[in-house]
Amino acid sequence: MVKTEKPWYKILNEDEISSPGLLVSPLNIKSNIDEMINISGDVNRLWPHIKTHKMSVIIDLQKKSGISRFKCSTIGELELLSRFNLSHVLLAIQPSTDKLKLFLEIQKNNPQTIFSTLVDNKYSLNIFSSLAEIHGLKLNLWVDINNGMNRTGILSGDKVFPLYKAIHENTHINPLGLHVYDGHIRNPSEQERKVISDAQFKPILKLQKIIETQLGISVKIIAGGSPTFLAHSQRENVFLSPGTTLLWDAGYDSLWPESPFKIAAILATRVISKPNKNLLCLDLGHKSIASEMPLPRAIVLGLEKSNHIGQSEEHLVIETKKANQYEIGDILYAIPYHICPTVIKHNKVQVIEKNKIKEHWEVSARDYLINAF
Repeated sequence: MVKTEKPWYKILNEDEISSPGLLVSPLNIKSNIDEMINISGDVNRLWPHIKTHKMSVIIDLQKKSGISRFKCSTIGELELLSRFNLSHVLLAIQPSTDKLKLFLEIQKNNPQTIFSTLVDNKYSLNIFSSLAEIHGLKLNLWVDINNGMNRTGILSGDKVFPLYKAIHENTHINPLGLHVYDGHIRNPSEQERKVISDAQFKPILKLQKIIETQLGISVKIIAGGSPTFLAHSQRENVFLSPGTTLLWDAGYDSLWPESPFKIAAILATRVISKPNKNLLCLDLGHKSIASEMPLPRAIVLGLEKSNHIGQSEEHLVIETKKANQYEIGDILYAIPYHICPTVIKHNKVQVIEKNKIKEHWEVSARDYLINAF
């Protein structure tokens, strides 16, 4: 059973809840921030990703805790972060030409913050160099390493040094280090995840030493996401970039059940029909929860052993012998297996404190672009 701690999400007057809706707990978010800092051992090592929450308030909570470096994946998220006067913002995806132009405009308009992004090939590097020259700016780059996930990055072999050397010698580019995301390491054993992570990280350390020795420069490393957060925290001089740790979800809780992180976001859903014997239809369709994985896509509290038999845009049909215990309009609470693409389904979240809806927070970077045009 996933950890929910006390039922912070159950408010005194459930008629006030808008469903389907996402409820968040500021107290649990603050607790998760504290645990991130505790695991890292030094707040200055943290470089958390905002793709999970995309919310101004949560960025501000982290900033008040001393976190000043952030990662993002979209121009909208980059625009949002540019408003916070941070020390460093990393666009952690290799940008296409249209995105890099917007990136450079944001960099130019916010000189107080260091902006950087990723590159994994010389073709993109040449485009980046030309655009940086046109904008009259120096572009900060991390070399994105494919550490086995086979999604993006350059394999940690002989081609890395020539690429890094080309960046170092380019007058329009400033190399910062190596970026390593190993989201493929998802073994359910914390100990085994560390063993795999350690083995796959050795070539990265070797690359770092080769580059530093041959070019006479310092090479930083940003490593991991949430599943390998603990493993990378035990390395020296490595920046850490968890993201899901801020809200947590059922998927990562099953991977890391020993984690100190609390569920800080829960979906509220209502029974909208009882179409047949032992069937409940909830208003929890594709449009309100991440639906990229097979059913079930959430743990419905109180109906953990139910059978999720169908989902469409606005409906989730559940088969359960407990159907007679519920009436039309009853509220149920569900913990999504994947919180990141669930948040983006909602333009606002309902903030719960002391079993009441205190306020609403905007999902500020829900769009790919905010004010770019």
